[in-house]
Amino acid sequence: MCSVNYLSVTETPDGSSGIISVDFQHILFLKCNTSESQSILVHTREGVYYIMGPLRYWVSALNSTGCHFSIINRGTAVNIDNVSRLDRAFRAAYFNLMNAPKSLTCTIALHRYRFVEKELLRINPNIIMS
Repeated sequence: MCSVNYLSVTETPDGSSGIISVDFQHILFLKCNTSESQSILVHTREGVYYIMGPLRYWVSALNSTGCHFSIINRGTAVNIDNVSRLDRAFRAAYFNLMNAPKSLTCTIALHRYRFVEKELLRINPNIIMS
C-alpha cells in the first residue's frame, strides 16, 4: 500500500474551488484533460478532480510512494489496485463488478495490453478475466 495517503487536488480546472485531499486508494484512474493543457483528471467513485502536470510525472511520483499505477494508453493511467475485472475481447479495465449500473471503464492500448494484464495478475491473481 501507499506510505503517503493523500493527493492534493481541486474540484475545478482553474483551482478556484480551493484544494482538497483525495486518498490514493480512492483514485481509479488518471486521464489527460484534452481541454486544459497540462491538466490531469483524477477519477474516483465520488467524482472527478484536477491536478496539474504531465501524466508520466504523476505515475512515477505515485508509484514511488508504493502505489501501483500503470499507463494503459497515451493519456490514461489506471490504479491497478482498483481494477476489478479485465475484458480481453474489448481490452478494457473495469472498476466495478459485471452487473454494476454505472460501470467505470478504461480502454487499454493494443500494444500495452499484455504488459497491463501481467501486472494485474501479479498484483491481483484473483482478478476476474472475461
